[in-house]
Order: sequence, then C-alpha cells, then structure tokens
Amino acid sequence: MRINAKYFGLIADITNKKEEQLLLDETPISVATLKTIMETNYPDLKKTTYSVAVNQSLAAIETQIKTEDTIAFLPPFAGG
Repeated sequence: MRINAKYFGLIADITNKKEEQLLLDETPISVATLKTIMETNYPDLKKTTYSVAVNQSLAAIETQIKTEDTIAFLPPFAGG
C-alpha cells in the first residue's frame, strides 16, 4: 500500500522532510498502527504530541487508512 505523508512544523524538523511516499505491507492500516511505524522510523516523534489528518480531516486513532490516502502529521497548534 502506498500513502502520501506530509509533515508540518516540528514534525518536518524531526523527519528532515516536508513529505514522502510510504510503502506499507498492510492494507488497510489504522492511524494507531501508522503512528507506531512512524515512531519506530523517527524515534523523536515519541517525545512530542502531534495530530494526524487523513485526506485533510483530523483522524481518530482507529481511523482506517487506504492506499493513496494523504496523511498529514501536524504539530500542536497554539490557540488565539
């Protein structure tokens, strides 16, 4: 399964990328499982709080991701 990952703010700093395509063996995959994979690939993600959006909608951890979905990893937002 191929997904498009986009990184913003602190997450882009951690990954040293603004975006990448990920090839995953599982299909579909939950946001929770993807977070585990990403935190294995980028251990500093474990040290920060971040949200995940699937196709431009904030996603719950049980949300299922399908091939060709666009996933955004979002740092904490300041209110105001």
